[in-house]
This record gives sequence, C-alpha cells and structure tokens, in this order.
Amino acid sequence: MTSKGITTIIPDGVAEAISASHILHPQLHFTSPNEILAADMPAQEKRAILASWASDLYAVESVPELRQPPSVPAPVRYADILAALKALDGGCAEAGRVGKGFRRSRPWMTSRIPAA
Repeated sequence: MTSKGITTIIPDGVAEAISASHILHPQLHFTSPNEILAADMPAQEKRAILASWASDLYAVESVPELRQPPSVPAPVRYADILAALKALDGGCAEAGRVGKGFRRSRPWMTSRIPAA
C-alpha cells in the first residue's frame, strides 16, 4: 500500500478569493449584523460588508428602514446595521440595542430660559 503525501500549501490567491467571497456575497455567510461583528476577520472587511448591507439597493420597498439582502432569511433593521458600524469604531457596544433603551440627546431641549 502506497501512501501519498497530501500537501497543505494554499495556492497563491486562494485565501484572498475566499476572503473576497465574504465581501462580494456576504448574505451567503451571515444573517445578522451581530454575526458580522463576531466573525474572525479584519475590521475593514466587516465594515465593507455592513456598508453593502446598508445600501439602498437592499431596501425593502414598502418599509425603507429595513434591508433584505438576497439569501438572508429575515429583513435586517437599518438601525442595527448602523449600530454595528459604530461598534466597529468603538461606539455602541451592542448592535441590537439601537432604539431600545438609548436616549438621544437633544441639546436644544436642555437649555434653560431665565425666569423674568
């Protein structure tokens, strides 16, 4: 019985092609912005995927605040995509918490009018 050696050398360009697949077809790999944030890949690739999901190309016609990339089982909230992008920059800690417990500041409502 002859044993053949199996090479584990990755041909040039294959790793880049696999990585590019996440960017070119992110819907085939992820179903939510949180999955993208948790993925083991560089922040720039995560940002590119999230930006493509935020595109108006995937907007749900009757509900523009939702995005529905092909092959993603359920629509994704635009606000969750933006929160994930902010999380990459050290902003919001949890993508799913946008609009659920965070108060938006309104500086024009905090100014006091002196009593006459």
